[in-house]
Amino acid sequence: MVTMPSIVAGIEMGGTGCKVAISDSNGRFIEQDSLQIITTTAENTLRQIHDWLAARKSYRPFRAIGIACFVPIDLDKMSKTYGYITTTPKSGWQYVNIVGTFQDFNVPIAFETDVNAPAMTEASLRSDTSVAYITIGTGVGVGLVLGSQPIHGLMHPEGAHIRTERFPDDNYSGCCPFHGSCVEGMSNAKAVADRLNISPSLLNTISDDDHSICNIQAYYIAQLCVAIICLTSVQRIVIGGGLAKKQSLFKYIRKYVQQMLNGYINVPAIIQNIDEYICPSILGNLIGIQSALDLAQTVINSEIS
Repeated sequence: MVTMPSIVAGIEMGGTGCKVAISDSNGRFIEQDSLQIITTTAENTLRQIHDWLAARKSYRPFRAIGIACFVPIDLDKMSKTYGYITTTPKSGWQYVNIVGTFQDFNVPIAFETDVNAPAMTEASLRSDTSVAYITIGTGVGVGLVLGSQPIHGLMHPEGAHIRTERFPDDNYSGCCPFHGSCVEGMSNAKAVADRLNISPSLLNTISDDDHSICNIQAYYIAQLCVAIICLTSVQRIVIGGGLAKKQSLFKYIRKYVQQMLNGYINVPAIIQNIDEYICPSILGNLIGIQSALDLAQTVINSEIS
C-alpha cells in the first residue's frame, strides 16, 4: 500500500555544505521552507540543522525525516554504528552519529548515501528500474539502483575508488589519501584545482570554454562510467554535483565512453543515444534535497505496508 504524499523533512548532508527543508503537502521541496549552511564541525553543523527543525516542528509537523549523507556511512541496521558517518577523511567527522541526532523528534528516519538517494529519485522520475548516479565535487561518489532497489551489501558502492589508466602526459599524482590515483583522486575538485594551481573555491570562475581541464577530468570519469556499464548494465547514468555543470565535460565523457567501449556494448543507448544515456539530473541542483525528502516518504510507506 502506497500512501498519499505527506509533509516530511529532508536533510542533505554534504562535506562542504548542508541543506535542510520541510516539504509541501505533496512532498515537494519549497525554497521558502529550507536552510542552507556551510559544513563546519560536526557538533555545530548538526546543532544548526536540529534547531532549525525543532523551531518548525509545531507549525510544520513533518511525519518523517530523510537523510542523504556523504560517505562512508554505516547502513547496516544490525550494526552498533548504524546511522553513523564512519571512516571519512573529513577531520572531526569520523564516527559521528547522524541518525541519533534527530531521534528525539520521534518520527521515522530514513538514512541513505548522498548518491544512492538521488539515484532512487532519478529512477522514479524516469520510470527506470536501474540507474547510476555519479556526483563530482569535493569528492566523487557513485549511487546504484538495480531492480528498483538501492545497492548496499557490505556497506554501499564506492566505485570512485577504482584504479585508473592515466590520461596521456598527465603527471598529476592524485589526491585520494587512501588510493592516490583512483577516479576520485584524479577528478575531484582538489585534483582539478591542483592542475590549474588555484584554490578549489575558485573553480566556478573557470570558463566553460576552457576545455583542456574538462578533457582530462572526463577521461577519468569515463573510466568509471565504463566500469559501471560493464558490471551493472544500468539503463542510465546521471551525473551531478558542483563540477558537473559544464556541458563540455559531458561531451568529453560521452566521447571517451564510446571510445573505451569500442563498439563492444552495441546497443542504441550507447551507439546512437548516448546524450540521453549519460545525462545531467532532471532536477539540477535540487536533486540532493528532493531525494532526501523522497527518502522520508519511502519510510512512511514502508511502515504502513
